[in-house]
Amino acid sequence: MYAQTDTPNATNAEAAALAGALDQSLGNPGIRRRNLKLILRAASEAFSVSGFTATHSHDIAERAGLPKANLYYYFQSKENLYIQVLMSFLEPLLKASAALRHSDDPVLGLQAYIKARIRIIREHPFAATVFSQELLSGGKRLPEAGKHMLQEEARRNVAWLRGWIELGRLAPCDPEHLMIFIWSATRTYSNLAWQMAQVRGIPAPDKSDYDRATRTVTQMVLGGVVPA
Repeated sequence: MYAQTDTPNATNAEAAALAGALDQSLGNPGIRRRNLKLILRAASEAFSVSGFTATHSHDIAERAGLPKANLYYYFQSKENLYIQVLMSFLEPLLKASAALRHSDDPVLGLQAYIKARIRIIREHPFAATVFSQELLSGGKRLPEAGKHMLQEEARRNVAWLRGWIELGRLAPCDPEHLMIFIWSATRTYSNLAWQMAQVRGIPAPDKSDYDRATRTVTQMVLGGVVPA
C-alpha cells in the first residue's frame, strides 16, 4: 500500500486504536478484505464526484456504511486513501498497456490495446475518473513510483510502435503522438460518460455502448496507421 507518513492527532489515533481492537477481536481476515474493498469503492465514488479537496472522510465512511474510525485505521488519512485509489487503478492500466505487445501483428496488438483500455474504464468507472482527473491536474498526488511505472510502460510501447514503423508494418507516423492519440481517445469515456449517455438518450452507458466505442476508436486508429 502506498501511504504517506502521517502524524495523526489524538482523535484519529484513538479512532484507529478502536478500529484495530474491533478488527482483531473479530479475528477474521475476510472482514479486513471486505472493509478495504468497501472503503476503496466508496472513496473512488466520492473522489470522482467531488474531487480530493471537497471530499470529506465522513462522506466516504457514509458511502461505505462503516464507522469513520475504520478509514483512519486502514489508511491513516484522506490523502493516503486517495493515493491508494490512484494506485489501485494503476495495475489494470499497466496490464492494458502491455496488451499492445502481446502479438507481433500490429493490427492485433492495437486492437487488444484499445479494447483493454476501454474495458478497464467500464469495469472501474469511478477509479478511472479519479485517475484521469489527477493526471489533468498535473499528477500532484500521484506517487513518484506510480509516475515512474507509467513512464517506463509508455517508453516500452513507443519503442514497440517504432519497431513496427521501421519494419514497414505500420505507416510512417510519430509513435509518441500515436500513443497520446490512443490515450486521449479512450480516456474520453471516463471523462465524458454523462455526455455519451445524453447523446444516446439513455440513463448511463452500458456494455454495448463501450463495445461500439471500442470498434469506432479501433477503426479510426487502424485506418490511419495500417499500410494500404
